[in-house]
Amino acid sequence: MKPRTTFIAIVPAVIIAALAVSSCHEALYPVARAFGSPPESELAGCREAFRQLQIHLETSRIQVEPVLFAVDHGRQWRNDVAQAIVMEAGAHTKAKLEAATAPDVSFPPIMYHNQLRYLWDRSTEYARWIKAAHPGADYVWCAEVFGHEGKVEAIQVYVFDAKGQIAYCRLFNSHHFGENLPLEGEGHVRLMVKVLFDDLRKDANVIFPPYGVG
Repeated sequence: MKPRTTFIAIVPAVIIAALAVSSCHEALYPVARAFGSPPESELAGCREAFRQLQIHLETSRIQVEPVLFAVDHGRQWRNDVAQAIVMEAGAHTKAKLEAATAPDVSFPPIMYHNQLRYLWDRSTEYARWIKAAHPGADYVWCAEVFGHEGKVEAIQVYVFDAKGQIAYCRLFNSHHFGENLPLEGEGHVRLMVKVLFDDLRKDANVIFPPYGVG
């Protein structure tokens, strides 16, 4: 039986095929919106913020928030994981990284079946807090890890600028890291750091596809 924290993203095969072969992003925009992708105007802001992150990362101060661990029925902010991110990411950049106290963001009351919609809805919660808190950093790194019976099931990583604008947003599930990534240890930390810095070498249109279709 699949655990309660597992996300299920059910997309008809015909839609997947259409997304793979179609070059008409505008035509598929309603489909992307229906499955949780934000408006194109919001994605355009994300792309610009991502480009600025690429340019200014090395001279920036990054505040790494304690990571939300949602494991079975438990919810907790993990400062030790934030510290591990600081150490791991510090090997990839000259940016000043520092762990912070837990964000004033509530634990998610429910888990969605639609993983994409959950990803973006949670980004709104983090952005709201950042806009109100005015953190003294150039960027704020937030992450959530979901697990069951000692294994990681999903990871979400966000980087916001100081105004609460999303500059990076990424979702991982078992399709990306397999079925046996342990919750203990730092395998999930190494994964999220590696993918983020790999992504920073990509074009903004790849990270935030136009009209949410990519």
